[in-house]
Amino acid sequence: MFGLEVDGKRENLRFVSVAKAKELESELVGQGHTVAIFEYSVTEVEAMAREAADHAFMSLGVQYYIAARSAAWAGLLPVCGNLYHHSVEMFLKSGLVRKYGLLDLRRRFGHKLPVLWDEFKKEFPSPGLTQFDTAIADIEEFEDVRYPDKILKHGAQMVVDFRGTPAAPNPPSPSTQKEPLYKFYFDDIDRLIGEIFTAASRNPLFFTSGLKAEVKELLARGNPVAAQLLPPSS
Repeated sequence: MFGLEVDGKRENLRFVSVAKAKELESELVGQGHTVAIFEYSVTEVEAMAREAADHAFMSLGVQYYIAARSAAWAGLLPVCGNLYHHSVEMFLKSGLVRKYGLLDLRRRFGHKLPVLWDEFKKEFPSPGLTQFDTAIADIEEFEDVRYPDKILKHGAQMVVDFRGTPAAPNPPSPSTQKEPLYKFYFDDIDRLIGEIFTAASRNPLFFTSGLKAEVKELLARGNPVAAQLLPPSS
């Protein structure tokens, strides 16, 4: 990976080959600038790769979040739970990829939210995160019903609802039915995602400002952290 130093200052330019760098070098020299080509160090290249992966994971997390919230309001079960699982996984990996490379991240953690969550809390210690331990465990359960096998064999009770109150855990009343219970309140997941952005020091507006108006309305609907996640006009 190569870059250009223009008039004694490194520019934010990246080239995969010297030939590409020389093309711009010739143009800038013709304009009267002093230009030097340099090669990024291995450490710098790795840092750039992790920065790009961080951004990509966060972007995917937002997309899955939009799809999950839409499915939740539509009452699509269990698909909304599966989509929330994907969303939270992407958000957590966005933070962790800064420490682990993409391959190492996949090998160490796979798709297991509780394992990712524990590591995320170590890397980004914040007193606001532990209140969502139960929410993480509840979302992880929906990975079991990603395919119909267990539902067909054991049946299922599903409670995916909007709490509409401050985050004080109020789990569904115990049932006398024997089917496994899969549950979560999706406005609790809104709060969780808001806390992940805060703990990881990421600005959600970078990822949401360009969304279509109708998508912003969907994210704002009943969202207790809408003011954090969306620009003021949303």
